[in-house]
Amino acid sequence: MAEYKEYTAEAEALFRDFARRHSLTIEKAAPDNIELLMRVPRQRGLSFELTLGLQNGDQLNIGVGEFWSHFFPFEKVRPLVSSVLDGLVTGDCRLVTHTRRGRVIKRVLEQRAHGTWRAIYTAYAAIDLPFMPRTSTCLYNEDAGGR
Repeated sequence: MAEYKEYTAEAEALFRDFARRHSLTIEKAAPDNIELLMRVPRQRGLSFELTLGLQNGDQLNIGVGEFWSHFFPFEKVRPLVSSVLDGLVTGDCRLVTHTRRGRVIKRVLEQRAHGTWRAIYTAYAAIDLPFMPRTSTCLYNEDAGGR
């Protein structure tokens, strides 16, 4: 049987290090059904609120508005999550929301690499029919310099 490893302290250190690197305020919240819940409020340097979490033992979470992602296992995704968090502040990551007739179809977390955007995480809210017209909007850190 595999041994269970607790990542709460490491996840909190990851989130606090991210906030420190970017001089952001971070708050620990009382978790409801997850091991760790932290918030980085909208502030100078970040034009939207981030919700960060750890659940199911080794699953890191990034939340922006109605978007909630989960990356696991912890040891393998830690560098990616750190990179995405930094990218959200620097403008090298964005959240693209696709809607059809005002209804969210999917949200895609994208990271810029070599001048192009690539999907890091996709969350579907409804069936995506590619032949139906849709509208896309981007959420990015408006406080990021040199986007």
